[in-house]
Amino acid sequence: MNLFLKKGVLLVCTLLVALVTNAQVMYKASIVPSQINKDEYATLRLEIDNSTNVQQLKPPSLKDFNVVSGPNQEMGSTTVNGVSKVYIAISYVLQPKRAGKFIVGESAVVVSGKLYKSNPVNLIVKNESARTKSGQASPPLSSLFLDVPPPAAAPKENYTDYILKKGENVPEKVNRNMQLRLQTNKTSCYVGEPVIATYKLYTRLKSESKMTKAPAFNGFSVIDLMKPDESEESRETLNGREYNVYTVRKSQLYPLQDGEIELESATLDNRIVFIKDGAGAERNTQNFFNGYPIDPDAIINQTVSLSNKPLTIHVKPLPEAGKPGGFNGAVGKFEITATLEKNSFGSDESGKLLVTIYGAGNLQLVTAPEINWPQGIEAFDAKVQDEYESATVPVSGKKKFVFPFTVNAAGEYKLPPVRFSYFDPATATYKTDSTKPISFSVIKGSTQPSYDIDTLSKKQPVSFSKKMFSNREWIIGVIALLMMAGLYTWSRVERKARIKKKIGEEKVKIQTEKEEEVKLQVVAEKPQNPLQKTEECLNSTDCTAFYTLLNGELKSWMAEKFSIDLPDVNSKKIIHAFDKAGIDNITTLKVQQLMQEIEWQLYTPFERNDTMSDLYSRAQSFIQMINNQLPVATQ
Repeated sequence: MNLFLKKGVLLVCTLLVALVTNAQVMYKASIVPSQINKDEYATLRLEIDNSTNVQQLKPPSLKDFNVVSGPNQEMGSTTVNGVSKVYIAISYVLQPKRAGKFIVGESAVVVSGKLYKSNPVNLIVKNESARTKSGQASPPLSSLFLDVPPPAAAPKENYTDYILKKGENVPEKVNRNMQLRLQTNKTSCYVGEPVIATYKLYTRLKSESKMTKAPAFNGFSVIDLMKPDESEESRETLNGREYNVYTVRKSQLYPLQDGEIELESATLDNRIVFIKDGAGAERNTQNFFNGYPIDPDAIINQTVSLSNKPLTIHVKPLPEAGKPGGFNGAVGKFEITATLEKNSFGSDESGKLLVTIYGAGNLQLVTAPEINWPQGIEAFDAKVQDEYESATVPVSGKKKFVFPFTVNAAGEYKLPPVRFSYFDPATATYKTDSTKPISFSVIKGSTQPSYDIDTLSKKQPVSFSKKMFSNREWIIGVIALLMMAGLYTWSRVERKARIKKKIGEEKVKIQTEKEEEVKLQVVAEKPQNPLQKTEECLNSTDCTAFYTLLNGELKSWMAEKFSIDLPDVNSKKIIHAFDKAGIDNITTLKVQQLMQEIEWQLYTPFERNDTMSDLYSRAQSFIQMINNQLPVATQ
């Protein structure tokens, strides 16, 4: 009987929720434009309407595209013909890998515990190149043509490193003259305080570069400071040498949470051209820079993938001491003003309170301030109008909130000051700005209140759903009685089936337990290799991820063995953990040296097969040494 009651109550509650929900959650996908050339871009947008309680999102498969930018997050609200909605949108800037007709399949999102799926979208990619007015192909973001200008235009940029002399090693020459670096304006900040992240290619060679992996910036609200078809060029000195520098990605990042957040690597594929030194080198060089044909035998092409080292940002939590009660997460420097659209109106009209927040900071994340409405005033949700410049750092401008409200009784009224609190990272203190009180008068109207479009007008005809809602007690009562009768009959039949099923399940359970016990005994007899994937890669004929696997599996083993969070596995943490566990200093030094060599190989753009076996053997020896030195209880 308990089961019968629970299911009955669950169905009745479900019916209640369906009847009282006015705004339906919607999940939809769109792609703009729907037809592009093969070297152009399209923006995929996933939008969740009428809910901000997004618990999980699974994007569609994007295997046929290079993700140039994204996922980029956006939140906001709109009002159209009196119907308001809030939305969350996730967008990706995509470049197709080939021409053809693509279908971006459905994606899924969990909102308030319920699963929603988006519609598939179509994209046609023509096998043509976009042309500029001059008839030349315009370079896309992920295919930056980083050509050194002719000597006549800029003689100092005409480096001679592209000339390959006899006996020179191509990989070593590339390592000396080309690298991808990530730079930030700070490595420590507060939640909501912007960080500028810049990915730069430093080169003294002639190359064509293509971004094949863009950073995701998880944990940040992202505003790109460069358009997809832009790049910035400069010249800088690095370690005493001058380079041509190309900025391939520049963004301002607003941390959404505190902690150690890693800015991940970007990857550039580079097609580098070298000219062989010798007879005719000077003539080939002139033709090389002026775009004329040169002897094919005098050219050496080298393809190299470059990745920058990731960088960790220390994000400090906002202090609890002195935090105002109305603080809503605003970080920066702000001011607030408030005015009424009209200071006198009739009781059959609606008023509007206009609250504007000016300043610079995480303005895109600022929400409506709380209004202490006097008794007798009925207020409605605010309409938001954004007017800010996202190219400035931090974002500057203003955000306007329009609060519609009505007053049924005539009289004199006063709105109290509206307060807005924010955290100023420059002084590390909370500050509060407030408006002055606003007085207004309401005169008796000739008719019933007429709500305008922003207040979800009462003039609108009553819909069928609202008629049902007004008689919901009778409807729910009748449906509940019918369900109860049906459930009672159904529960008796189910109870008999459940008893029979339980007997069978007990037999299966006993057999399964015996099989699992045998499996556990087999596993216990065979020790697990913590570097299993690395070993498989080493023994395969074509493995390009050896150093990545070795670095990841070794750090994962140390994190588990010494109870360290995986992102915190570094030399400092390892020394402390080894010292605490009683590991001798010689072993500690060997481990440090091993980790440094693996990292060096990881961020070197050339694969060195001769070091793989040695590093793998040393890592296994290190694991064995640690296991031998640790007490049995800790293993």
